[in-house]
Amino acid sequence: MNKIKTYIDGFDEVLDGGIPEGHVVLICGTPGTMKTSVAYSIMYENAKNDGRKGLYISLEESYEGLKGAMLDLNMADIDQLPVFMIDVGRIRKAHAEQELSKGWLEILTNYIQKRVEADEFDIIVIDSMAALYSLSPLKNPRADLFHFMRFLKELNTNVFLISEISHGSTSLVANDEDFLADGIIHLTMHEAGESDVQLRINCIKMRRTKHQRGWYRLMHTGKKFTVTPIISD
Repeated sequence: MNKIKTYIDGFDEVLDGGIPEGHVVLICGTPGTMKTSVAYSIMYENAKNDGRKGLYISLEESYEGLKGAMLDLNMADIDQLPVFMIDVGRIRKAHAEQELSKGWLEILTNYIQKRVEADEFDIIVIDSMAALYSLSPLKNPRADLFHFMRFLKELNTNVFLISEISHGSTSLVANDEDFLADGIIHLTMHEAGESDVQLRINCIKMRRTKHQRGWYRLMHTGKKFTVTPIISD
């Protein structure tokens, strides 16, 4: 089975070598857990190391804000790599006539279909599902989401969906995304002791892999992400 690496030091070993090609993976976490940074890092490192083409669709942050955040993570060469970013404002401008007659889920589906056919992207990130639901309230959430997830899987590319978890919520998702997705990566902030707050990562689910279970500490070294075992709380 072909897999793509996350290029998070230590985490690909947790994932039994990486993420199988063609998987749709949720990246879940509360605000501030670096979901966007992790997703973009996976896309960036795959473009840099393997030449994989990536498309980042931001339904929340502007293109300028997203690019600025990536530059803050020392991804200074992103303009030289096959990585493309687009925000909701640019999609709206390109599909202004459709917004009055079609739902945003349909607009986004058509946009992704055309871009994949034209550019053959290897990795797509949609940030975030909460923003998508705000733009396009689902009339029949289970049915609409089922068809959308099936569409994403039929693209035969790796898709990462960022899912925002509300503080205090006991659920990772708003609808049935966790059942429909091929994989779930969970990020959380954990209070370790009286003064230390750690960012942690856990692969809850990854179909067709013998992944390890449990939490690992996630850190950014200034150049890239890395995970380490948790010694104690």
